[in-house]
Amino acid sequence: MEYKDQPINPNYNPDDDKFETLGEFKFYISRGFNVGFEYNGVEYGIEGHNNSFDIWIYNGGDIANGLTLEETLDYKFDGVKLRDLILDATITERQC
Repeated sequence: MEYKDQPINPNYNPDDDKFETLGEFKFYISRGFNVGFEYNGVEYGIEGHNNSFDIWIYNGGDIANGLTLEETLDYKFDGVKLRDLILDATITERQC
């Protein structure tokens, strides 16, 4: 059988991964799920575990470790707090 190159999900829309509210984002990461997002051309990741959160740059290493949820939301990316950018950022990964 011959396979042709085709998208895994041709109906995929990147906007489907966006968070609708800050509360949804907080709930998601507080459950220990990973979030990847792009902001100003840089890809970041956030992971939570046991009420402690880490932030890293993809292929660049950790930039913050052991943050509380509020510290994570107040963490600044190019001078802008995560809480103020996450709803508009390009979400690149939502992993449970």
